Formats: sequence, C-alpha cells, structure tokens
Amino acid sequence: MRKISSLIAAASLGTGIALGSLPAQAATAAANLSTGEAEELCQRLEAQYDFVAQFKQGLPYMDEAKALQEKGMAACENGKPAEGVADLRQSIKTMHVAPDTL
Repeated sequence: MRKISSLIAAASLGTGIALGSLPAQAATAAANLSTGEAEELCQRLEAQYDFVAQFKQGLPYMDEAKALQEKGMAACENGKPAEGVADLRQSIKTMHVAPDTL
C-alpha cells in the first residue's frame, strides 16, 4: 500500500512540474495583428496600464514605463496601432506585469 501511495505521489509531482513548465499562451507579435486587432489591443493595454500604474507609483521603473506608455498611445492615436501595441506591451512588462493579449 505504501508503495502505491509513493508512486501516486511521485506521478502527481512529476505531472505538476511538467504542466508548470509549459509556457503561457504567447502573445501575437504586434506586426502580425490586423489593424482592427491592434486598435482593440491598444485600448485593452492602455486600460491595463492605467490599472497597474496606480499601484506602482513611486517605483524606480515607473519613469521608463510612463515614457513607453506615452509613446505607445501616441502611435495608437496616430494610425500606427501595431507600433503602439509593441510600446504598450513593453511599458507593462517594465512594470513586471504580463501584458494582456487578445
């Protein structure tokens, strides 16, 4: 009985480790998004930035994150949503948060 319990525990642990090492769903590269998808993602990432930034104020990386966010939003608003998505994603990553995806 102990041997069976040990085998089950070992198998469960191995499965947990294997599943835990799988990467999360990869974000689509900004250049591969349609214009509509990129525009939607600009809005989603801007909302995510706004939410996260309120908890990160005063931290050393926030100046860089804010600069990237401003650059990204300018690109989104000036007809270059793919560039904007790339900058917004980097802005959120700078705050040590995984950016939203579509």
